[in-house]
Amino acid sequence: MVYTHAKRCVAMQRKISTIFVALLLLSALPTIATADETKDIPTNASETGVHNSLVAALTQAGLASTLSGDGPFTVFAPTDQAFADAGIDLASFDTDEENATLVDILTYHVVSGTVMSSDLTDAGTTDALNGDKLSFTVTNTEVKVNDAVVTTADVVSSNGVIHVIDTVLMPPVDVYVSDGSMSSPYFEFYTDAAGTNAITEIDISKNYKFQRLNNPSTHPFYLSDVDYNTDSTEHMIIAGDGTSSAGISDNESFTVFFRDQFVVQDNLQYFCTVHNNMIDSFTLTEPLPDIPTVAASTNIHTSLIAALTHADLVTTLQGEGPFTVFAPTDQAFIDAGIDLSTFDTDEENETLVDMLLYHVLPGEVPASAVTDGLVAQMANGENATFTVDSESGVIMIQDATVTTGNVFASNGIVHIVDKLVLPSTPDIPATAQSTGVHNSLVAALTQANLVTTLQGDGPFTVFAPTDQAFIDAGIDLSTFDTDDEIATLVDILTYHVVPGQIMSTELVDGGTAQTVNTDEITFTVSADGVMVNGANVTLADVTASNGVIHVIDKVLMPPADVVEEPAVTCDLTIGITSDGYGFSPASAAIEVGKTVCWKWTDEDMAHNVKEVTGQKSTTYVENGVYSGEQSTTVDFHHTFTEDTVFYYACVPHISMEMFGKITVGEGNPEPAVVEKEDKKEENTPGFLGLTAIIATLGAVLVARMRQEEDQ
Repeated sequence: MVYTHAKRCVAMQRKISTIFVALLLLSALPTIATADETKDIPTNASETGVHNSLVAALTQAGLASTLSGDGPFTVFAPTDQAFADAGIDLASFDTDEENATLVDILTYHVVSGTVMSSDLTDAGTTDALNGDKLSFTVTNTEVKVNDAVVTTADVVSSNGVIHVIDTVLMPPVDVYVSDGSMSSPYFEFYTDAAGTNAITEIDISKNYKFQRLNNPSTHPFYLSDVDYNTDSTEHMIIAGDGTSSAGISDNESFTVFFRDQFVVQDNLQYFCTVHNNMIDSFTLTEPLPDIPTVAASTNIHTSLIAALTHADLVTTLQGEGPFTVFAPTDQAFIDAGIDLSTFDTDEENETLVDMLLYHVLPGEVPASAVTDGLVAQMANGENATFTVDSESGVIMIQDATVTTGNVFASNGIVHIVDKLVLPSTPDIPATAQSTGVHNSLVAALTQANLVTTLQGDGPFTVFAPTDQAFIDAGIDLSTFDTDDEIATLVDILTYHVVPGQIMSTELVDGGTAQTVNTDEITFTVSADGVMVNGANVTLADVTASNGVIHVIDKVLMPPADVVEEPAVTCDLTIGITSDGYGFSPASAAIEVGKTVCWKWTDEDMAHNVKEVTGQKSTTYVENGVYSGEQSTTVDFHHTFTEDTVFYYACVPHISMEMFGKITVGEGNPEPAVVEKEDKKEENTPGFLGLTAIIATLGAVLVARMRQEEDQ
């Protein structure tokens, strides 16, 4: 039998409302409503696909066979999602006592008899199989059992009917009321029959079953949200024994259901219905929603909730915590230019997670606990600094201002801020220093007096060689000790810096960029990675406050400066004869300081010019004038700066006597002539030699004459 609260409204109005809602429910029935009417309740529930948890619970509690009996039964069946939302883990019900609790919960969802949706009336109540009361709310749009919404009604089975609900129903909390006293607080309340666990607050999200402790009769007990000995409003349902003028005594009890209209600011009075001075009020509470729910309810944190969802952090912030969240508004996300659609890779999502966790402080920190200069480690592991204005008390975290503080949640506190909280990113030199592999680069920047430059606003893009790259390049900073050498070091370092911020995603294969030293670098982009000139980018997109760093494995050397030679004026041009075996002209004379050019183009044979020691000599002058390897096209010149005779040959045709001669100025200088005196001394070397020869010849002649006389 379904009990109604006749004092709430006219029976005809209820009947019309009930029929209307029943029609609405029937018109919206999903496929579950086509369950087989010849099958029992557990079988039909198991075949819905959304009641696996319920069937498993019934099996574990030994109730499946009960609900397979003749019945009839009316079952309010929570979905799998309802079990998940309630946090019910069947594995935790592993003792007799816990299984008895599970039986109590499950039988609170079962009513003896068949109760169709059209039988339900607003504010009606009935007894569940576990002996506790159930209440119903029927409106033009929905039917609720306690706080659970009926999502599918009248699923007929062979032994009763199923109504699908979206919440697990929890039995009322037992409250045991003391005998009473004429002095405040008049009554005492306990959650156990032994009267040991006191209860001082009433949570309006729960239902309560009030009963007497020790069966007293002197002070009948009742309550009202209006006044002493006055019936309650429709915001509450009271079912069971007693009335506002004749409270419960002895073994009587009543159950209180707080409906949606009842709020924590209402007044719930308890009193003795006999002694009007015995009246007081309960302290009312309600469970706070978790942090994501609190943020969603503000209507200015849609972007934050979307970001948390995108980063898969909602469940984290629904956890026990506690957490302190600095929640940027939607406008803050707009101002920061955050577009969640761009976070579409694992790496980018990790960046989003890191950014969001920088808004979360582990623990519960109310505004009053924040002090000026406080440094706290956020959930992403990085530190954030707080400031508190001494006059206004305004709190800032980094450069974001707390506009609303102390929004409490069930698992922490929310402080609303006007900006995204971002870490204080170091500049490029500081970022490079922190890597641990750029000590040589930082030392070089310091020696070249470039640190201050790269600490400027920028932005800059720095291709940063590692310490190993400096070693491989053989760069010893101690050798750069003159102005010219420091200038060279500056040129090398600024060849690694590009004005502006260039992320790796902006680089294209074959692209170029002008560096600060005005030279160009070239990029190679392939499946293997990115290269700058011949250096590999080993780590890209290391952001700094004034630009970005790309780590490379080599030092980039600027291209050599091209020195333009002055135009050559040929005073004499020598070519090749028509037969290809001679120079034309082969002999010539020029003045000192004049330039001779040897030029020929596309000859049939290759020729060159190489200095020899003399006329038609085959001996080459060491380190002499040489045009280089023979070629069919030659453009070579030499300027003669002193008097000489220049002999040369064509190396590949020297055997063909392909020689040339150029007389420069006076040619080779004559030997110096020594002035001599007219008087010739006997000891003059030439004179003595001649005398000796004559004497010898004379001696020979005398000897021959003597031989002839003897004969």
